[in-house]
Amino acid sequence: MNAAPGVAPYPFARRIRGNLLVHPTRSPRVDTGAKRLVELKARYEDLGKARALLAGATSLGTFVQLDTYFSLGERRLKLRTIHGMKEGQLVYYERPDTSGVKESRVLLASVSDAAAVREMLARILPVKAEVRKTREMYHFQGVQVHLDTVAGLGKFLEFEKILADDSEREEGRKTLEALRRYFQIPEEDLMASSYSDLLESG
Repeated sequence: MNAAPGVAPYPFARRIRGNLLVHPTRSPRVDTGAKRLVELKARYEDLGKARALLAGATSLGTFVQLDTYFSLGERRLKLRTIHGMKEGQLVYYERPDTSGVKESRVLLASVSDAAAVREMLARILPVKAEVRKTREMYHFQGVQVHLDTVAGLGKFLEFEKILADDSEREEGRKTLEALRRYFQIPEEDLMASSYSDLLESG
């Protein structure tokens, strides 16, 4: 396992195999287009324990991210920027507000000038929230694992697994449930809401 990285805006990380929402380079390159995935998010204050349990994982790097969420009713749209980068990632997704493992449908697009895109969108849609976080990213047992430290909210653990088709849905759910047990995440720490919802209700 690579040593747990410090806070670095755009570290070098090795390219690996497997389906990932983000591929490791000097900056995280987005796989654009439509994706279906299963995911799980939970409060997890002991990130040191999580790093120890990730022995054997491939570190994809640590990134300082700013997510700007725009109001779309029940639908979700956010613009992600990485500290030190002009480029950004536009993310539209549909996901139920339920705790535990859930399925999401995601549309991803790279943008060359994130600041200009943000200004355009803010003229059309109200800004719902801005989420600032430091994200450590790993690839572990076919799953992308995020260790998040979110300003104003605390520390979290997130699992994401891309589904190639419907036949992988049940196996994907079982994989994330197995990781939940492995990381010893209790039921009460599972998250139903996004970080933006938590900040709004906070």
